[in-house]
Amino acid sequence: MNQPHAPSIVDQLNFCGIAVHWLDWAQPLRVTVDKLAKAYGFLWALRDLDLDLAPGESVALLGPNGAGKTTLLRLLAGLSTPTRGSINFDGVTFSPSVPTLRARIGLLAPADHLYENLTVQENLHFFTRLYGRSPSPAAMAEVLEQVGLARRAGEFVANLSSGMKCRLSIAKWQLLEPELLLLDEPYGVLDGGGIDLLEKFLRGQCAKGSIVIMASHHVSRVLHLCSRAVILSQGRLTFNEMKQQPWPAFDRAFGEFLPQGGS
Repeated sequence: MNQPHAPSIVDQLNFCGIAVHWLDWAQPLRVTVDKLAKAYGFLWALRDLDLDLAPGESVALLGPNGAGKTTLLRLLAGLSTPTRGSINFDGVTFSPSVPTLRARIGLLAPADHLYENLTVQENLHFFTRLYGRSPSPAAMAEVLEQVGLARRAGEFVANLSSGMKCRLSIAKWQLLEPELLLLDEPYGVLDGGGIDLLEKFLRGQCAKGSIVIMASHHVSRVLHLCSRAVILSQGRLTFNEMKQQPWPAFDRAFGEFLPQGGS
């Protein structure tokens, strides 16, 4: 006797109707940060940061360990709330409680959330439905082919290597196309082919008018991609300038964090 088929998580999500609908925005996103600050107890992780980013910008977010880079990304992603100051999207104050604004943001980080008890393909179905997207089977297959996971579509994510999981995250954001894409040290687990794949995707996003902000210690790579560099130190903005060639002001500002060597 056939047992009834248990509904998958994707089926349950669709049944409950909890998808956040992605809105069609008439204008590309502009992000303005005003006097943004974040404290953890008595420790200020970020202090009075001002930033204005136009559509299509690619930002290299740099600074030493503990400078506040990840804190800023978490605030922009809505994963943390500021102690003071504000983040504005096209003049609208951003709040994590507003799903239509959060739906415009993507975060690709080493711990990017994937469901390990779902297959590669089920993860893509889950997240696209969560964001109100309905890509065709052909589009889904094409993205998996691009990231080198077509033959692993039916495998559980728990069986993938860290590099393969990062490729799956790239596939996820390719389908969702966020208008603000935040990346926290994305190069660490990627091989050469994965890096090429990531950078091609980021260039394509900026060409479409999305804003990309990438925090990384791979300075040469992010400088090659960026249109602007931002440097944080001890939670404060110490450098913010559009890319130039040559770029002596950046060389001086970033040189402060380079190892000086022995005497």
